[in-house]
Amino acid sequence: MSSPSDPSLKVTHYSSEAKLRHPVALLKGIAEGMMESRELAWQLFLRDIRQRYRQSVLGILWVIIPPLVTTLIFIFLNERKILNIAETDIPYPIYVMIGTLLWQLFSESVSTPLKQFESCTPIMIKINMPREAPILSSLLQMLFLLMIQSLMALAAILYFDITFTWAALLAFPLALMMILMGTVAGVLLIPLGALYKDVGESVGILLRFLFFLTPIVYPPPESWPYSLLVQWNPVTPLLMGARDLITKGVVVDIVPVLVVSGGVVVVGLLSLVFFRVAVPIVLERLGS
Repeated sequence: MSSPSDPSLKVTHYSSEAKLRHPVALLKGIAEGMMESRELAWQLFLRDIRQRYRQSVLGILWVIIPPLVTTLIFIFLNERKILNIAETDIPYPIYVMIGTLLWQLFSESVSTPLKQFESCTPIMIKINMPREAPILSSLLQMLFLLMIQSLMALAAILYFDITFTWAALLAFPLALMMILMGTVAGVLLIPLGALYKDVGESVGILLRFLFFLTPIVYPPPESWPYSLLVQWNPVTPLLMGARDLITKGVVVDIVPVLVVSGGVVVVGLLSLVFFRVAVPIVLERLGS
């Protein structure tokens, strides 16, 4: 048996003092938690992928079907003039397809952290597992989704005879930034979402509303107030920038992309601090 002074044993000190009084130690704890969560996050990722497609006839095709159906619906509505959609600078089908794929990345990354946390809650209440594991697991799921969607985007580009340029590869950092933006929003929702189921339901409604405030199936409006709503939507510059890179090989307006990306990184760090401070309180409430 190891002695209490065994250096191989990790010693955890608990204190009633607020963690925010020691920001350096808090940030160090977050970094250590991320490192310790890697193996567990990978196992959670594999578990969820197996459970999601184990008893499904279509299996992984369910990743492809939602954006494909959405694209076909809006193509039909546009061709039949049911919706009065302005002309796009690239073929409308590819415009909608790429926009829908990017939106799926963002919307899934918002809802997945809360689902992951809820699935791990019974375990975290009983044992002191790394708190950041559900977050890393949700990021792995989004990277898996990005891989599949990249193949779909490539197939769409080839089908519609869009000239491929190597600059299109720069769309990956913007797609990753969209994933990070959605994950940050999801992490901020975890404390309330774990305590109140209404939050999860509200997120779905809010995302449907935000879908129509993002130039996914229509070009950015020029008339006020719709132009202002779309421009102030933080998803807009990243989605439009990634779509422009994929279809044109260039970002039309780089400044909003850089501003939003910087904001996502800053808010992301703050969200991890908030998560680390709030989760013990949430687990205590859920376990009582």
